[in-house]
Amino acid sequence: MPIRVIGPARAGVAGDARVRVMAVFERLSALLDGHIRTQLVASAVRFRIPDHLADRTLTDAELSGLTGIGVPTLRRYLRALEGLGLVEPAGENAYRGTALIESLRRDTGILYGHALMAGAEYYGAWSELDYALRTGESAFEHRYGRDLWRHFDGDDDAAVSFARTMRFNTERFLQEILGLYDFPDDGVVADLGAGDGTLLAELLVRAPKLRGIAFEQPATIGIARRTMEDRAVADRCELVAGDFLAEVPPGADLYVIKSVIHNWNDEAALRILRNCRTSIGERGRLLLIERALKIDDALEAAIRDLAMLVLLGGQSRSVGEYEELLRRAGYSVEQTLTAPSGFCLLDAKPDV
Repeated sequence: MPIRVIGPARAGVAGDARVRVMAVFERLSALLDGHIRTQLVASAVRFRIPDHLADRTLTDAELSGLTGIGVPTLRRYLRALEGLGLVEPAGENAYRGTALIESLRRDTGILYGHALMAGAEYYGAWSELDYALRTGESAFEHRYGRDLWRHFDGDDDAAVSFARTMRFNTERFLQEILGLYDFPDDGVVADLGAGDGTLLAELLVRAPKLRGIAFEQPATIGIARRTMEDRAVADRCELVAGDFLAEVPPGADLYVIKSVIHNWNDEAALRILRNCRTSIGERGRLLLIERALKIDDALEAAIRDLAMLVLLGGQSRSVGEYEELLRRAGYSVEQTLTAPSGFCLLDAKPDV
């Protein structure tokens, strides 16, 4: 029986194929193991490791006493956190937190609440992705029997943490937004879905003759009040708790709706915009601020869009889709301004 000899070319082809198979395997494995990384970070927050390692170094024995995790298991866990870049060795059997871990601290971390929910409620909601895809409805509400906003009604810690994250998201784009639009120096500005009140407070600080209305759900209106007090503008701001799906407070010259409409499907979004249309006076205006869907960051945009579906039953939209929503709700869009970050500001007035 003749012996077959595999020549260099054939061996090279086989080797290349093996390399491609391994690359695919590693890529897909990394994608499938994302849930592990989520829980590694969430557990660190649940065991208060970011707080325990805040500005100090601890031995594994000391950290074990604080967390209740046995030293042998803790060492294995800390190796994983080191691999994620959250902790680093600081001497024999000692560790300190990295810069990343600062954002996960309970009292100050901008992602503390997000980490907790990513490892619990968000985690459960995403496991119901199939339901959201089949129905176009919120997987969160399907899983827990209440929407995300009602969840905050019963969890003050979650509400405060969520507001902290929203503050950061507002602050990092605030100057861009303020530089793009000519906000009024006097009159009344109503911020619908004001969050912690960061945007409205800044407008009031900049314009001493301006008055404001901060409109939020009951669970978070107290957070907006603290912001107004901290910025010394509480005397010029009326705080109103309510539901903009039902009604919107009247009496403002400019209504601002920032990062709200993407939380809702078209039916609910139109209800909000029409409720606002009812409250706007003859010379009032509406400023819709949203991060528009773009095609040049396809994966990030797709994930952000699906997150709206899974968690809230909402959706991201393009600039054109936001303009169409406004027209359907009874507005004329007078100008559309787009920032480098992708935020768009749609300046509209009610149709007469």
